[in-house]
Amino acid sequence: MRLFDILKLSLASLKSSKIRSFLTSLGIIIGVAAVIIIMSVGAGAQSLIINQLNSVGTNLIGILPGASDSNGPPASALGIVVTTLKYEDAVAITSQVPNITAVNAYVTGRGTAVYQNSSHDLTYYGAMSTYPEVEDVSLASGRFFTSDEEKSNARVVVLGDQANQDLFDGVNPLGQKIRIGKETFEVIGVLKKRGSAGFQNQDDLAIMPISTAQNIMLG
Repeated sequence: MRLFDILKLSLASLKSSKIRSFLTSLGIIIGVAAVIIIMSVGAGAQSLIINQLNSVGTNLIGILPGASDSNGPPASALGIVVTTLKYEDAVAITSQVPNITAVNAYVTGRGTAVYQNSSHDLTYYGAMSTYPEVEDVSLASGRFFTSDEEKSNARVVVLGDQANQDLFDGVNPLGQKIRIGKETFEVIGVLKKRGSAGFQNQDDLAIMPISTAQNIMLG
């Protein structure tokens, strides 16, 4: 039987059962479309997770206070404050652990930042002067605080992009005074826009010397 005869017979069979042929074709189309959609969603989710990991940093090691074992999670995961990890430990890691590029110790808190008639709730970080090296951030304007300011309770602060926009709305923030809680700070820098990482907005923050956060803001 020639190829033409085979095609002719196939078409005749399809015409004789139009509804069945239509339903079969529809099933194939839906099946192929479902596979394509599932693969696309999977690839998109994988790309999202990889991009978030890359934005946080793939060569970082995080050290948190408190131990955990097979009986349960660490105490910090349950909201228990553990204070066994000290600033001096970060300094010791810097000097004693080989192959470390930079170390940043940090503490966090929440507060309301106020500038004139503008106010904005944000997260503030107490960090070391090495923060830009560890977090791989860049400044849009101004400067980051120095190691001397890190150790001396200096009341200076670097704002994230969103925090800057919400507070100053186009006004040059450098040299301006803002209040976080009851304390007054001088804005010395603004970070470039970073976006979100790990479902956390990295632009809605303020960064101050760790000594200032520990001794003045958090007690």
